[in-house]
Amino acid sequence: MPNNNCPEYDRLETEVDENLSQLKELTTLQLEIFRSKNYNRFMRLDKELELAVGEKERSIGAFKEHVKQHQCQPVPDTKFTESK
Repeated sequence: MPNNNCPEYDRLETEVDENLSQLKELTTLQLEIFRSKNYNRFMRLDKELELAVGEKERSIGAFKEHVKQHQCQPVPDTKFTESK
């Protein structure tokens, strides 16, 4: 994933990506558990999900603060840019 000349930017970007991926996995699992009507397990996982949301918020905050302080910018990923 690194695509910047700033190692701290790359580290924070990776951290945000990992936290978002974990949220996706936990949310998908929680939905499956909810649909299976295993409410005890659902509630235990809900606590874990709350902690993961906090981690995501902290990592995004650190990423945004770093970008603001250092004016780091990502190198555009060509697969996501539109051709005109």
